[in-house]
Amino acid sequence: MNGDLRAAPPLPEVRLEDAEPLTERLQALLALEFEALQARDVPGFEALQGEKNTVLQSLAALAQWATAQSPVPAAWGNLQDTLLSCREAHLRNIQLMQRQLQAVRGALQALQGEEAAAVDLYDRLGRMSRPQGTWSKHLA
Repeated sequence: MNGDLRAAPPLPEVRLEDAEPLTERLQALLALEFEALQARDVPGFEALQGEKNTVLQSLAALAQWATAQSPVPAAWGNLQDTLLSCREAHLRNIQLMQRQLQAVRGALQALQGEEAAAVDLYDRLGRMSRPQGTWSKHLA
């Protein structure tokens, strides 16, 4: 970075009628993002980020406007369940990415001859998996 601070591009005017299509697009982008992460398709994942950020900025502008209204418009209130679902999908994607990064770090450490730290991984049900031999120590 050369010290220049560039202003973010101005957001196009967003209307309340745009909220539902934007929310649906965010859901679709998060699903595509998850698929790219599962396939470890870094270029595909990166290609989604620009549009996802634009959609998020538009929704943030709408949220700021809608929550400043008294009362909050019903159309905005009706989207809250979908927006919560998007939040959960985003958190799921973050967890997947973190697990993949952790696995890559472990592989790099092994290749470099470093002792890999014990890593707790989540099982398929979202619970922490136990390292091998944990139960046998408690049973002895």
